[in-house]
Amino acid sequence: MDIGIIGASAAGIYAALHLSRTKEDVTIHLFDRADKIGKKLLATGNGHCNLMHVPFVPDAFNHPEFVSKLLSRFDEEFLFQTLRFFGIHTFEDNGLIYPLSNSAASHVRFLSDCLKEEGISVHLSEEVVEVDGTTLITKKGRYAFDELIFAFGGKSQSKLGSDGSMFGILRKLGYQVTPLRPSLCPIQSPDVPKSLFGVRHEAMVYLKKQGKVLFQEWGEVQFKADALSGIVVMNASSKYEEGSELELDLFPNIEEKDLAQKIYRSRNEHGASFLNPFLCKELVEFVLKNEKIPAEGPLNLQKCTHIAHFLKSMTFRCGALYPFESSQVTRGGIALDEVDECLRSKKNPHHHFVGECLDIDGLCGGFNLGFALLSAIVVSASL
Repeated sequence: MDIGIIGASAAGIYAALHLSRTKEDVTIHLFDRADKIGKKLLATGNGHCNLMHVPFVPDAFNHPEFVSKLLSRFDEEFLFQTLRFFGIHTFEDNGLIYPLSNSAASHVRFLSDCLKEEGISVHLSEEVVEVDGTTLITKKGRYAFDELIFAFGGKSQSKLGSDGSMFGILRKLGYQVTPLRPSLCPIQSPDVPKSLFGVRHEAMVYLKKQGKVLFQEWGEVQFKADALSGIVVMNASSKYEEGSELELDLFPNIEEKDLAQKIYRSRNEHGASFLNPFLCKELVEFVLKNEKIPAEGPLNLQKCTHIAHFLKSMTFRCGALYPFESSQVTRGGIALDEVDECLRSKKNPHHHFVGECLDIDGLCGGFNLGFALLSAIVVSASL
């Protein structure tokens, strides 16, 4: 059986290795428009390569029921067994799973060596420009296969791999592609003052629209010159809707009335520096300006309650999401109605889809790379 894989992404590499090690009499060709394999892998986990998350929960994805069905066949423990089957040793840090080397560069070198050991033909700097049945036409030649696996990723960070051009090719074949947009990225806001650039503060973050909570999570918020960022905000971006807003509770573990009392006592004891025990200098200045607090003089408890309320419900209108180049993953892709429970195309049974090219995306923390592995196993097992 001759198999062509489009995309040397994590999903493409995993599919190639799993097929090579579990099937007999297979010839595998792996194509990528980039000059190296796994370029996006190099950037994951701040260069440490966050491979998975435990627990690996379906609710972390945009289509939890679909992911749940796949996990019912190949559960979290099976995913770990497969990593060990590949020779990948791991360690856990607060639910995040990394290769034992703790290095994305080392991990990608290891995967490259594995591909060579398995005799998998890797075609780098070779872009696919057309698909005719199970024949690939690239800028360098024409290749006929028995089966095709699409593993080209989304549109995010094109310098690291896919630029989304394969979606156009698949649309021509009649495949439905759900709208593409950036995800896991900063969210712009016209309400962020430039004075807060570089400030970090932990908060309970709520993404709301017309009072309805679309997403909530606790974590570190990072202020940019024109946006809010940090993992918690990037996760919130996965639920972004036009007209939504971000609400920050800077002190979620303190009741508003208790916080007001603390602020009131601090003002009486420390005067103009009363907010310094609570906030960094930049946030102090932002709060004083917003609440119109005089530098000197007494503050009554009612005014301190207003300050406490502001600190526990600091609201920023959402503008646009940062562009694809600043996003970790792409929301949207090949519609799930186009594939069966084995991720096989309903239009062409010799077409299969893995990883980010599908309309599946997860939160930060190894969920997307975990799905790359899961989807690769599902397709490999079906061939």
